Amino acid sequence: MFKSSITKFLIASLGILMTGLFVAVLILAVQAWSNFALAGRIARLTSTDHTLFNALVTVRAQIPKDSTALIAQDEPRLVMQATHREASLTVTAALEALQATDIADRAQFVAAIQSAWAKAEALQFTVEAQAARARAERDLHAIDEWREAVHGMTDTLSTASAAVGNAVRMGDPIIAEMVQIRRTAWIIRDRYGLQCSMLRPNVDRSLPLDGRQLDLWRGDRAIYTAAWHTLDEFLLRPGVSTALRERIDVARTETKRAQTRVDAIVDRFDASGTPAIGSAAWTALCDGPFDSILAIAQQAQDEANGHAEAIRASAFRTLLVAGLDLTSVVAFGVFAVVHVQRRLARPMKILIDAIARLSRREFDEAVPTTQSPDELGSMAQALETLRTSALEAERLQLAMSRFTADASHQMRTPLTILRTHISVLAGLIPANDAAYSSLKDIQEAADRLQRLLIQLLKLARADGGQSPDREPATIDLREVIQEIAANHVPQALEASIDLHFEAEQRAFPTQANPIMVNEIFANLIDNAIRYNAAGGSVVVRLFDDEGRQVVDVEDDGPGIPDAEREKVFTRFYRLNRDQSRVGSGLGLAIVQSLAATLNAQIRMSSGAGDRGLRVRVSFI
Repeated sequence: MFKSSITKFLIASLGILMTGLFVAVLILAVQAWSNFALAGRIARLTSTDHTLFNALVTVRAQIPKDSTALIAQDEPRLVMQATHREASLTVTAALEALQATDIADRAQFVAAIQSAWAKAEALQFTVEAQAARARAERDLHAIDEWREAVHGMTDTLSTASAAVGNAVRMGDPIIAEMVQIRRTAWIIRDRYGLQCSMLRPNVDRSLPLDGRQLDLWRGDRAIYTAAWHTLDEFLLRPGVSTALRERIDVARTETKRAQTRVDAIVDRFDASGTPAIGSAAWTALCDGPFDSILAIAQQAQDEANGHAEAIRASAFRTLLVAGLDLTSVVAFGVFAVVHVQRRLARPMKILIDAIARLSRREFDEAVPTTQSPDELGSMAQALETLRTSALEAERLQLAMSRFTADASHQMRTPLTILRTHISVLAGLIPANDAAYSSLKDIQEAADRLQRLLIQLLKLARADGGQSPDREPATIDLREVIQEIAANHVPQALEASIDLHFEAEQRAFPTQANPIMVNEIFANLIDNAIRYNAAGGSVVVRLFDDEGRQVVDVEDDGPGIPDAEREKVFTRFYRLNRDQSRVGSGLGLAIVQSLAATLNAQIRMSSGAGDRGLRVRVSFI
């Protein structure tokens, strides 16, 4: 298919290249979409984790806020209602965010949170009952069951947040670190706060810690101390923000200061039964570091959210670029194919059709323009110029052929009369008479003139198409060539030339006009004999060459120089060395014109051993 059409090859090559480019860009686009979808999921999960953490903090904050209000305020219900309302709102938001995620066991986490919150809600009346009492009559131990329910709720929220955080951690390492920092900060806040709740009864009565309480207290301190060491390891990582470092330093300082005061109070326990410190002051001391510790968690959460949004924005930009690239590839591919069709395929078809008409010598129809000022447009203009020149040359050649034919025909009659009178005079004038020599010169000149007129008539017929026998027919080329060679045997014998014919003993069927074939090889064989020296040889050889039937007329005469071989086909052109010989310089011009009519090819070369001349005629 491609051997016959370069346009199809170009379109196919372009299609292959564009397909490869399209597939490559499509792969990038799919990867970009996957990254964008992953970034969106990370951002959503990070936001959900943030919502869960906010719910955990507000729910957990009910215990110190409500406990402090019960101890320090005569009318604590306004504070209690506000903390409960805030906790309810954040729990509702956390449930909605969690339900929108795609994490595993999502339904179980939602059910667990709802169950834990319902339990805490059911015990809210115990807090309200204490608030209804006079401040002196309130007992914080009466809300222990509610407090345990709230702790259970925070544990459930923490478990759900851990599941969401783990899903986030699998998506990006930086977000994973921020999630871990936030968890570590919560551990510090939770474990530091537990000692306050555990020590409150002892503080109220200055009771020394028993062995079990001492172990619990030291255990909680060890846990949050280890958590501080974990944060220190995070700070060693390059790229930690200044804001996060500052919040960790502030929280560590405040926690250390508060812990020092707590240790001093515990050391003063003397079993006196009197408060070691006022309840409100104890609560304020315990709550002091909470905000700075939670600021660490909040900063880590904000940075995680910001990084997730940055990832999503970067993925979106990449997706946008990939989409634009994909669109550009498709658009360019369509444009290129259409452009090749419009600027190459169609003009090429126009030019091929025009060249076909010119090769058939159909010069009447103009070569269409390609409507483009490119190479093909220039070629179309050149072909149109060639057509008009060929049309004019054909007109002039036809006129010349007609003139030549008419002139030759008109001269035949007076020439015949002249030759007749010469014959009569030759019989009347004695051979030894001085006038007889002049009469022989006149006779030779008349013979040359007759030969010239005959060749001019043949050339006019070849050029002008006036012969009625131009239609090709199936002939046996071997039979025709052998007959032509046989007709020249007498001429060869007279010139002492050895004439040979070589061909296989089989038929060589060819589509050609036999009269034209006869004229071509009669001229070639005649030239080979006339321009050879006595004792020379002429070989006429017929054979097949790559599906073509080829006839060689080869002699061992003087040959024709390379520089002259193209010129000898010009009309009336003769070599300098042959000016004294009889001839008109039209024979090879007639051969070339007849060969072109038969679509045969003529080529000259040196003969065997670089001697003489070989004229090869190849029939297509």
